[in-house]
Amino acid sequence: MSLRYAKSYISGTHVLQGMLIAKSKTALMQIFLIAYLTGILWLRRNPLSLIFSAISPFSLLFILFIVSEGKYLPLSITGSLVMALVGYGLSLGQDISFYKNEYKIQDVFVASPVSPITYMVGLALSQILFGLPALLVLISLATLFLSSAIYIPLLLVTTFLVWASMSSMGFFLSSHMLHMRNVSQIISFVNVILSILPPVFYSIERLPVMFQYASYLVPTTHASLIIQSTMGIATPKEWSIEFGFLVLVIYLVGFVFLAKVKALWRES
Repeated sequence: MSLRYAKSYISGTHVLQGMLIAKSKTALMQIFLIAYLTGILWLRRNPLSLIFSAISPFSLLFILFIVSEGKYLPLSITGSLVMALVGYGLSLGQDISFYKNEYKIQDVFVASPVSPITYMVGLALSQILFGLPALLVLISLATLFLSSAIYIPLLLVTTFLVWASMSSMGFFLSSHMLHMRNVSQIISFVNVILSILPPVFYSIERLPVMFQYASYLVPTTHASLIIQSTMGIATPKEWSIEFGFLVLVIYLVGFVFLAKVKALWRES
């Protein structure tokens, strides 16, 4: 009896594994199809969109480089990279709101066997394609100032965590907005709160101690500090890379959870 039970258990496990693999392959196909329809097709017809999207992250970098005469170039590159990741991630919310409220494309995906997370990831990949040239240049510039090549994986992982968490936030926020104008205003406001006001372009030590601790509540502060530390720039003694990495992971898990559970996918 125990042998028969064991064989049944193994057979059931193999069936379950096959179902999970098939489901994963289907989700990946759906993700790449959504990215192709909403991103690659547009870029094939309008390749100049890459140039327009790539210019904006370098505007503030250029101004800071001129004003500081290159003195704060590492900080400027760090801030520009973080700001670009926040901008490209949050702008997903604008795209989703446009497809939902103007084109009504989201209704098609709601009626299909596509999950909200699959839809979100597909559009996030589509959106990041427009900023890929700028991100590649900024990441390349950041690697030039790294104190050691062993920090390259940490730089790439930090880049992914910021982009993924901001994309999840953009998806969550846009799902609760009924008008494009509201989405644009909220996204712009959150962008400023996350990438301009915190110590992203400047050293955290320039803030009073009270505001330094308050800035630790913002994920982009930790992303900037992680990149700064890999460049050999001094960071606060009470802060560590492990702590910053943990905060970024917590934010990512939290925003993905909100996007999965609390986002308004189906209209009542």
